[in-house]
Amino acid sequence: MVLCCAGADGPLPVAEQARRLIAERCLKCHGGVRERGQLNLHGTDRASRPAASGRHAVVPGDPASSELLRRIAATDSGERMPPDGPALSDAERELLRAWIAAGAPESPHWSFVVPVAPTRPTASHDAWCRQPIDGFILHGLHQAGLEPSPEADRATLLRRASLDLIGLPPTEAELAAFLADESPDAFERVVDRLLASQHYGERWAAPWLDIARYADTQGYEKDGHRTIWAWRDWVIDALNANMPFDRFTREQLAGDLLPDANERTRVATAFHRNTLNNTEGGTDNEEFRMAAVMDRVATTWNAWMGLSMQCVQCHAHPYDDLSHADYYRFMDFLNQQADTDTDDEAPTMAVATAYGATQVPVLQELPADRRRTSHRLDRGALTLPAEVVYAGTPASLHDFDDAWPRDRRGMVEWLVAPSNPLTARVIVNRAWESIFGTGLVATSDDFGVMGDAPSNPELLDDLAIRFRSDGWDLKRLLRELVLSSTYRQSSVRAGVGIERDPANRLLWHAPRRRLDAEAIRDSALLVSGLLSRTMGGPPVMPPQPDGIWNIVYNGSQWTTSEGDNRHRRAIYTFWRRSAPYPSLMTLDAVDRATCTVRRVRTNTPLAALVTLNDPAFVECAVALARSVDALDPNAAIDAMWHRALLRAPVEAEHAVLRSLYEAERTRYDAAPADAAAIAGDGDQAMRRAALVSVASAILNTDEFLSRP
Repeated sequence: MVLCCAGADGPLPVAEQARRLIAERCLKCHGGVRERGQLNLHGTDRASRPAASGRHAVVPGDPASSELLRRIAATDSGERMPPDGPALSDAERELLRAWIAAGAPESPHWSFVVPVAPTRPTASHDAWCRQPIDGFILHGLHQAGLEPSPEADRATLLRRASLDLIGLPPTEAELAAFLADESPDAFERVVDRLLASQHYGERWAAPWLDIARYADTQGYEKDGHRTIWAWRDWVIDALNANMPFDRFTREQLAGDLLPDANERTRVATAFHRNTLNNTEGGTDNEEFRMAAVMDRVATTWNAWMGLSMQCVQCHAHPYDDLSHADYYRFMDFLNQQADTDTDDEAPTMAVATAYGATQVPVLQELPADRRRTSHRLDRGALTLPAEVVYAGTPASLHDFDDAWPRDRRGMVEWLVAPSNPLTARVIVNRAWESIFGTGLVATSDDFGVMGDAPSNPELLDDLAIRFRSDGWDLKRLLRELVLSSTYRQSSVRAGVGIERDPANRLLWHAPRRRLDAEAIRDSALLVSGLLSRTMGGPPVMPPQPDGIWNIVYNGSQWTTSEGDNRHRRAIYTFWRRSAPYPSLMTLDAVDRATCTVRRVRTNTPLAALVTLNDPAFVECAVALARSVDALDPNAAIDAMWHRALLRAPVEAEHAVLRSLYEAERTRYDAAPADAAAIAGDGDQAMRRAALVSVASAILNTDEFLSRP
């Protein structure tokens, strides 16, 4: 049991340590879900009430009378608590004794407390520090006896920044221009160019589509088509325009209710029309309407508050101070919209786009005389309505201002209020995770009691406070992160840091990781010369293996797109929830049936099988090989390598690829039909087919598939 936050200047207060220990070892049986023996240890007030036995588990200020201390010290298996797992250690028992002796003081969870501007570390004055974050990072490194890694070379920095900010690798021309620019602010101008790129919105929209559970179908078994791509384009446009995040929030959650509501703000409300819609015969529309409403509650809390609310649908939260009634009061905000799980997805709105008119499902508030009555539902069952509830927010968090309306407008103001301790922290942590691989709070999907403590709490609070005070400016935040000395470090792991900080939580080197699914596909398209930079519009159907779609309910077919649409960026790929694009799923994309804040990165042989054999990746290898038709084999190998990795191969690398070329050339000379199947007919077929194998190997190197 670790009793202090990693990266903090000292141990947590005894009340916080005790609360965390009780959450980890006791609340499973004596918390929001179960109250075995009529004992609930969630908070001092409940913990000090008599249990079924008549005894008091906690008597504040009186350890000797506290049954909790007797039971955790018991040696009899029928008496000892907790009954499962190892007994508490001497240090843990002493911690609980000291807490009770001190009066069992309450300690609110750190993320439920409004951040306070920290004192900047003295390390901020070090010459290494380029940005405000650097002082906090350097201070943490020095406390651990570590030093930052050397700065990465310029080609690596350019590739890293380009992949991070626009999701595409730089071109050879962009590298040449950067290397030729000897001005001290050359990298700064590169970052500004990338932030201004229209491709920035495409890259940063992808994780938001996961959060919003965006798809081009309705879900469930029938999984019929849904036309909602105009909302996806709204997200890309809003990000490119650097819409302040509080406005980004207001338009998506209540754009139809704003004083300046217009067509664009109403399109934004399709965020919550991404819920599943069950159009199968014989289903109960009200049951599935309520399922969608509950999904909206869960998504809102996951996206903006970093907390899970799904379990509170049935009972009080087992760990966080969120009651069963809290859930249904909040649900009332999202239970007053006109959609009813019907086949036509009404209400919809006609929208004019560059691709023609389209209908978009939108949110529309019910008039006052048609408002629904919301109930707390015992155990979350529609058949067990309890007392009537009215729109409200949890008492354990910041107040709901009386000046705010009790509808989605007020709900949004509560989410972005200065008194909200969570939203700004959650968003800056998510940006940090996207840039550095792991959030300051590693459990970016759980800021609750069972989530990880921040590795650098002062830095997290400093970023959150400045993010809000700087106008919720996401591009400004990302610019600071990418221009920092922390970001510019080499990713080479060497020295004592491997032992002292093996997980690199203190960031003594730049993290190296596999690219996201979309970036892997888009990078292959760009390097091969196939990428279409066309933006927006209806979803497209790039090549995928046969037999993925077997639709029982209708005649839907995967019709492979032709022309430029065949090679659009991955964000425009048609997304069917019941059969998502297979190569992206193998590379850890999600099905988007529910809100996903953080993808889990895996490393399995299936990923290599996809990038070596999937038809879309084979097309990229063929195109890359065709682009060097005019070169001799040695020059062709070097040219393809440089285009993909922005450096020349070393002698050993070239030798391996030349050996592969010779072996494949021999194989195809003996099997010209196989060569023609890959590279087409003609005198160049055997040579080109062999180079296709080399191109595929280059596109499958760890270096190409990784963010450096």
